[in-house]
Amino acid sequence: MEEGVTLLRKVESNLTEKGYTVQTIRLATNPFGTWLPTGTASETEKVLKALDRWLRDKGVEFCSVGPAQSVPQVRDICPLIVRTSPRFSCSAILEATDVNMANACARAVQKIAHTTEPADFMQDGLGNFRFAVAACCPPLIPFFPAAKAPDQQTNRVTFAVGLENGSLAQHLLEKCQTIQNIPTTFHNGMTEAVKPIQDICQTFESERISFAGIDTSLNPSLDASGSVAAALESLGEVPANWGGPGTLAVAAALTKSLQSLPNIRRTGYCGIMLPVCEDARLAELTESNQLRLVDLLSISSVCGVGIDTVPLPGDVTEQALAALMLDVAGLADRWQKPLSCRVFPLPSKNAGEKTTFDFPHMMNAVILPL
Repeated sequence: MEEGVTLLRKVESNLTEKGYTVQTIRLATNPFGTWLPTGTASETEKVLKALDRWLRDKGVEFCSVGPAQSVPQVRDICPLIVRTSPRFSCSAILEATDVNMANACARAVQKIAHTTEPADFMQDGLGNFRFAVAACCPPLIPFFPAAKAPDQQTNRVTFAVGLENGSLAQHLLEKCQTIQNIPTTFHNGMTEAVKPIQDICQTFESERISFAGIDTSLNPSLDASGSVAAALESLGEVPANWGGPGTLAVAAALTKSLQSLPNIRRTGYCGIMLPVCEDARLAELTESNQLRLVDLLSISSVCGVGIDTVPLPGDVTEQALAALMLDVAGLADRWQKPLSCRVFPLPSKNAGEKTTFDFPHMMNAVILPL
């Protein structure tokens, strides 16, 4: 891990010198069950706290400790990982028909939502910002919480790049004006924007270092100018009632383009990210009842990432949560595409109320019914 941090600092320095903003450097491990002692909670917590101190000393803000691979790991370890430190993220692997695992994931989400200690980072049900269900998600996704290293250890250090590019998406789609120009105007513009980043990263490759690639996904920033949903609305085929006819066609065309950029090494989702509490336009649409979970599920059939940062009522049942997770896993399995599910049941909150998050990585939205 020491070698990995050193590498990431060098990559960060080179990208910064070329005018790029590097928001964070992050580490992802292989599945925690392969290295984290899981005998007793105290043993597990001791190792996690030692790792947390090391990450703090190295200035690493976030670390994904990989996915849970069994029901006991989800039930006993995932809530403990999330509770130990705000640096830690984890996920759970869910197969399309694994009801037992889906139920365990739902129980973990509820347990995390109702854990308020330590109070500085577990209030308001936001622990689930750092836990997700992952379906058909391969290693080397640079976005959290689904990020993980390969299961098998090698003697090579591998790194990847994730983008925050909502403003670029708005610029390019405003130029397109119509879906017809996505294969040309958008495609060429994205390639031109991404290629220099790849060129910088490839200079670090050696016998010990591998560059996995870039997740070319459209990923929003919190301000209105960085909204991916607003970018899609730049096209004439997307109606004012976002999510209606035309939205699916645009999402499909964009995803096809993002997954076929010429001479770009890709890794991760490479789709369209539509996180409700991280996209200003999506959050706005919840206030006018123009956004439904079924719309997000429908669009997930042709793009990534799935159901992401969706606030739910505190009284949502484990059965309903498990069913939603199985929906996402079913879509992922049917089309063999990576999808994840990250939701926030909010204790003492009801559908139709607005969240009251005080958290720098998210904005407030109206709680959706499930």
